[in-house]
Amino acid sequence: MDLYRGQYDFTTFSTQVHDFDPGIDPYPGGLFWTVPNPTLGPIELGTGRASMSMANLALQDYFDIPNALFRFEDPVSTDASCRFDVKWTGPATSTGPVDNTPGSTGQLVTTSATMTWSASNSLGFRFVSNPSGTTSAFAQLGRVQNGVFAD
Repeated sequence: MDLYRGQYDFTTFSTQVHDFDPGIDPYPGGLFWTVPNPTLGPIELGTGRASMSMANLALQDYFDIPNALFRFEDPVSTDASCRFDVKWTGPATSTGPVDNTPGSTGQLVTTSATMTWSASNSLGFRFVSNPSGTTSAFAQLGRVQNGVFAD
C-alpha cells in the first residue's frame, strides 16, 4: 500500500510518505513483494466473485517505492503491519487471456471490488481506510501462471 500527501507523483515520488510492503526476499534478487495467504476465500472466476483477507501481516514501511527497490535511505525501513479485506463482487464484465508476455499464461476477468485496509509502523504512524469500504474504479480477478509454472 502506498500513501501520498496530495497528488501522487510517479516521476520523483516527492509526495509519497509511506510504502508498506513485504519487501524482496532474498534481497535483491528474490521474490518481489509477495507473501503466501492461507486465508484466501473461494474464487468464482466465471462470475467475478472472490474474497481475500489478512490480519497482522508483518511488513516493512520503506517510505517510498524507489527506496523499497534500491534501499538508499537511512533508515531503509521500519517495522510495520497491516490488515485488509478485499471482496470482488462481480459480475464479470469481460474475460480474456493474460497478455502476450512470454512465459505467462492464464485468464483475467474485469469485475468490481471493495476493500478496507489499515496499517501502522513502529514510528507511531497509523492509517485506517473508511470502514464502509472503498469501491474500485477498476478491478481484475484471475489465475496466472508464469516462469516454470506456465509450462
